[in-house]
Amino acid sequence: MCPDILDETSEIWFGPQHVSAHGWATKLKLVGDYIVECDPNAGYFHRSAEKCLEFRNFRQGSMVCERICMMEAFVAEYPYVAAVEKIVDLEVPERAKIMRTIMIEMNRIHSLQFWWGQFAGELGLFAMLLWPWVDREYTLDAFEELTGSRHTVSYVTPGGVKYDFTPKFLEKFEIALSRVEERIPIFKDMFLGSPTFRLRTEGVGQYTAKQGLKWGLSGPNIKACGIPMDLRKDDPDSNLAYDMIDWEVPITINENHPGECDAFDRLVQRFKEIETSVGIIRKLLPLVPEGPIIDPKARAKVNRLPEGEGYGRIEGTRGITTVWLKTFDKAQTPYRAKIRGPCFASYYALKHIVPGARFADFPAIFGSLDPYPGWWDR
Repeated sequence: MCPDILDETSEIWFGPQHVSAHGWATKLKLVGDYIVECDPNAGYFHRSAEKCLEFRNFRQGSMVCERICMMEAFVAEYPYVAAVEKIVDLEVPERAKIMRTIMIEMNRIHSLQFWWGQFAGELGLFAMLLWPWVDREYTLDAFEELTGSRHTVSYVTPGGVKYDFTPKFLEKFEIALSRVEERIPIFKDMFLGSPTFRLRTEGVGQYTAKQGLKWGLSGPNIKACGIPMDLRKDDPDSNLAYDMIDWEVPITINENHPGECDAFDRLVQRFKEIETSVGIIRKLLPLVPEGPIIDPKARAKVNRLPEGEGYGRIEGTRGITTVWLKTFDKAQTPYRAKIRGPCFASYYALKHIVPGARFADFPAIFGSLDPYPGWWDR
C-alpha cells in the first residue's frame, strides 16, 4: 500500500528510450516510488508481419515468422509450416519429425540462455549477464553449422527440414549441449544462491494461477503457478516427435503460496524448462532413423495450395504460439494470415500485476515474464 502522506502523483514513461525497455513504452503513474497504475502501450515495434505473409509464397512465409522473434526462430517458424502442411495434408518423414523436435528444443534452450543474461542485466547483476551470453555462442555455432545462419535459420520447411545433420554439426551440437548441462548448476548457484537476487525477486510481481489463466498467460508464466499446461504433452503435433518418448511437464510450486508465483518462481521454472529440454534432446538423439528429410512431393504440393484453412501451433519458449492461414484454390500466397504470439497477453498482464509495486521492481516484474516485443508488435 502507498503511504497516506504521499498524495502527489507523477507519470513516467518506461521506454521506449530506457535501456531496459527493448523498444516498447509503458506509462506508469507513481505516488512517491509506488506504482499505482500501469498502462502498457504496444505499437513501437510494429512490422506488419501478417500483411507481409500475404505477399510471400508458402516456402517464404516461414522466413517472415522467424524474424518476429529471432531468439526462438526454429520455434517461431514452425506454426506457419504446420498450418501449410495441414492445408496440403503433407506427410513428414520420421527422420525430419525427430530432427525438427531436437532443433526446436535446442532453440528453446538458446532463447532461455539469452533471457538469463538479459534478466540479470536488468537487475544490475552483470556477471550473470555475461556468462550465459558466452555460452550462447556455442549454441549459435551449432546453428550456423547446420543452417548457415546464427539466428534467422530458415530450417523447418513444409514437408520436412531443409538441412540434414552432418558429423561436424553433431560434434558442435554435442559441445553446446554438454556445456549447457555443465553450466546449469553454476547458474543455479549464481541466481538462486544470491541474497541480492532473491531480495529483488521473491514476493515481487505475484499473481495466482486463476488470474494468469484469465489474462491468457501460457508457457513458463503459467507453469510457474503449478499448472502443468503444455501443448507438447496435452496435444502433441503429429509432425513432431514429443509423443515418441516419456517426459514430464515441469512445474514450480511456491511453498508459501501454492497456486501463486512471483518473479523468483518464474526464474526457477525456466531452469526446469532448460533441464526438460536437455532431457528431451538426449532421449531423441539416439532415435534419429535413416531416411529422407523431406517429403519428395512437398515442393510440387506447396507451389499452389487448394482452398482451405490451416491452423498451426506450438508450445513456444514464452508460451503458446499459433498461426492461422486461409487460402483460395490454386493460391500461391495466403489470402489472410493471423499470428498469435504469447507475449501480447504477458505484456498487458502488467496492467494488473504491477500496481502496488515499487518503481525499482518494475524491471524485475516485466523481465520475469520474458517479454519479446515482436510477439505483440507483429
